[in-house]
Amino acid sequence: MAMDNTVYEFMQRYDDGALKTKDGLEAYFGEYPEIFGEYFPKHCPKTDERLIRAIEGYPGKIKDIESAGQRLPEEIERIEAAYRELTGIDPDMDHHLFVGTFGSNAFIGGENKTDAFYALEMLSPDPHDLRTVAAHETGHVVQYRMSTAAGGDTWWRHVEWDHPAVTLLSEGGAVHLSKLAVPGLDEPSYTSFGTLPEEGYGFFMGNKRMLKEEFSRDMESGWNEEKNKEWFRLSGGKRHGYARLGYYLAAEFIERRAELRGMEPALTDWDRLTLEEEVRDYLKE
Repeated sequence: MAMDNTVYEFMQRYDDGALKTKDGLEAYFGEYPEIFGEYFPKHCPKTDERLIRAIEGYPGKIKDIESAGQRLPEEIERIEAAYRELTGIDPDMDHHLFVGTFGSNAFIGGENKTDAFYALEMLSPDPHDLRTVAAHETGHVVQYRMSTAAGGDTWWRHVEWDHPAVTLLSEGGAVHLSKLAVPGLDEPSYTSFGTLPEEGYGFFMGNKRMLKEEFSRDMESGWNEEKNKEWFRLSGGKRHGYARLGYYLAAEFIERRAELRGMEPALTDWDRLTLEEEVRDYLKE
C-alpha cells in the first residue's frame, strides 16, 4: 500500500497565500498530474467559474480539510487490515488524498482501476465517516480482486463499465463489503459518508416502487452521462431532491442476488447478459 497525501502541500500553499488565485491553484494541480489527470474532467469539470468558487470556498472548509488529511490515513490502514482479516485478500492498492474543486468526494481510478482518490474538501472529518468512505472505496478493489480470482486476470476487459447494470453491481458490491468491514451502522451511513442528508434513505424506502420503475425506464431508453449523474453522482438528484439514490438500489440488488446465488458469484459474475436479466428481474419486484 502507498499513501499519497498532498494535504500538507496544500496547507502550506494555503497558509502562504498561494491559493488565492487561479494561477496559484493551477500550480498546485500541476504538482500532482497523476491525481488531477484522473480528477479533471471526469469527476469534476475544470472551468474558470469552478476554480473561482473553490478559492472562495476553501476558507470555510480549511479546518475540515486539515483534520481529514490527518485522520484518513489511519482509517485507511484500519480498513485494509479489516479486509485482509475478513476476506484473506490484500487490497494492494494506492490511496491519493488531495484537495479538489468541490466535485466528487471519492472514486476509484488508475490504469488498472485499483487506486483510490479522496477529495478532502468534500469529506466529513469525523473518523466514522472517514472509515466508511475508506471502506467503500477499498471495497471496490477487494471486489475486483475477488473477480480476478474467480475469472482470471483479464476479466475486467470484457466489462462494459458505463452500463447501469454494471454500476449497480460495482456500487452495490462496495456497499455490501463496507458493511462487513464497518459493521453495525444504520443503512444511510454506508452511502452518505456524513455529507448527504439521511432523509434520502427514507425517501427511497417510501418510494421504492416508483424509483425502480424510473431506473428501469432510464436503463431501457438509453443510458447516458446525465442519467448516471442523476442516480449515482453527488451533483445529481435533481428529480427528487436527493443525490445518489441509485446507491440504495445497488445495495438492495446485491442483497437479492446474494440470496439467490451466494455471495461470491453475486460479487464476481460480471457477464452482461446474466447481469442485465437479473437487474431487470429485481427492478420488476
